[in-house]
Amino acid sequence: MKDDKDIDKFYTHEDATEAIRNLSAEQKRRLERAAKRRAWFSGDHKGLLHEAIASTAMGRRRWNRSVDIVRHLDRVMQSIASNAAKRKEVASDNLEETSTRGAWRDEQPSTEAALEAREIREEQRATAIGLCGDDWEVQLLVEGLLDNSTPDELVELFGDKTSYETVRKRMNRKIKNYRAKGDKR
Repeated sequence: MKDDKDIDKFYTHEDATEAIRNLSAEQKRRLERAAKRRAWFSGDHKGLLHEAIASTAMGRRRWNRSVDIVRHLDRVMQSIASNAAKRKEVASDNLEETSTRGAWRDEQPSTEAALEAREIREEQRATAIGLCGDDWEVQLLVEGLLDNSTPDELVELFGDKTSYETVRKRMNRKIKNYRAKGDKR
C-alpha cells in the first residue's frame, strides 16, 4: 500500500469486492456498455471488464471513496485500454520508422508532418475530453464521436435513445459554456 495517510481516501479491496458483488442490473449494463466503448483497442470488452474487476478486487487498483464503483471501474478500464494502446503505438511507431527509413534512404521523409498532425489531433482529443470534466458519460460520448461511432452505435452504448439524447444535451451545454468563455476550438 501507499502512504498510511491515504488509507482514509480509499476503500479496502474487500469493500470493493463486496460492492462489485452487489452491483445492480442497471450498473452491470452501464459497465458492459462502457467496456464495449473502452475496448476499441482489443475488441475484447468482457476481458477488459474482467481485468478491471480483478485488479480492483485484488487491491492493485484502489477505489477512491469520492467516486462510485461504476465510475471507478470505468476509469480502470480507460487506464488499461490507454496503456495497452500506448504499448501498441510505440511498437507500431518503431516498425513504421524502420520501414520509412528504408524507403527514403537519400531523401528526408515527410514523417515530421505526419507526427505534427498526430500531435495536433492528440491535443485536440485531450482538450475535448478535458471539457467533459468529471462527467464520465459525456466523456464516453465525446470519445465515441472522436472515434467516428455512428449515432446508432452511440444509442446502443447508452442503452436507449433517451439516455443518449440526455448525455448529448449535457455535452452540448458544456461546449456552449466553453465557447462562451471566448475559445472557439
